[in-house]
Amino acid sequence: MRAWVRPHRGPAKNLQLTDMPTPAVPPSSSSEVLIRVSHVSVNFNTELFMKIVPKTPLTKPWIPEIEFSGEVIAAGTKAPPEVCDLGVKVIGYESILNYATGHGVLAEYVRVPGSNVVRASDEIDMASASGINGCGSCALKICQTAGIRKGHVVLVNGASGSVGSVLVQLCKVRGAKVVGVASGGNEEIVRGLGVDEFIDYRKLDSLPAYLASRYGDKLFDFILDCVGTQALYANSPAYLKPEGALINIGFLEGIFTTTFNVLVNRFLPTWLGGVPRRYITFSTPPTRDAAIYMAKLVEEGHIRIPIDSVYDMEDAIAVYERVATQRARGKVVIKVRSN
Repeated sequence: MRAWVRPHRGPAKNLQLTDMPTPAVPPSSSSEVLIRVSHVSVNFNTELFMKIVPKTPLTKPWIPEIEFSGEVIAAGTKAPPEVCDLGVKVIGYESILNYATGHGVLAEYVRVPGSNVVRASDEIDMASASGINGCGSCALKICQTAGIRKGHVVLVNGASGSVGSVLVQLCKVRGAKVVGVASGGNEEIVRGLGVDEFIDYRKLDSLPAYLASRYGDKLFDFILDCVGTQALYANSPAYLKPEGALINIGFLEGIFTTTFNVLVNRFLPTWLGGVPRRYITFSTPPTRDAAIYMAKLVEEGHIRIPIDSVYDMEDAIAVYERVATQRARGKVVIKVRSN
């Protein structure tokens, strides 16, 4: 099979398309499944891992990415019954540990535990299906953590991105009023997702100052930041309810600056200058329960996974260049299978 492999620590431009042995058929008594990969959804933080994880015997070969769609070509007898049928369409993901150490899914075939795979409806587009696990699990956890419900008014910063676009829809499904922030070029897309109000941050000298003047007398219940803008939290008492919270999953300002900000935001007491509003951040690994729930919402037409672009397997380097711009309108996907 072919797979994209990182030859040494460094940026995505170093990736090489390489021939590798196809994973062996799972033993009959196992719970694993062998998948012929159709599409792989690319994540923004992949390049970060490629730059920081050293090349060692444990991380060789280093194959990126975590989520995919495809079809089952072999399964152990202990795999979930719904994913044991040969040829059935599935969405799946690798474990976070395997992903972080480079044992990923950007290959023509993958072998994963059956618990990491969910059956997909024949009606679901396989490009869109490949993005359900990552952005879907993340958006769902944000909504569950905040307890988004009817009557809430929430701000989604980065409403046109892969997570933000799904988050907007989930908040609307739960009955909340949503104010979406994105660039003006994405206004039509974001409004199409169902936002009640749209803010073009590029037209503003300061987003926090605008929010304070526009929403200072009708405060948000929650701010859901998919970008990672420290100023949005630092100034939040002007537009966020005292009992509300800002939930951040973004790294716009870089991993080191963001890590420092997270520590300050979480632990600096207000009497030392800390912001008197809750700050929440967390990791969001895909889960089977989230995948089942999100796939059902997609199948029923309540949620769609916006796709920015689909690239051929041979064009993976261009994919990472697109993702690095942070201007993608939804998921950027690699079509692994040519037919």
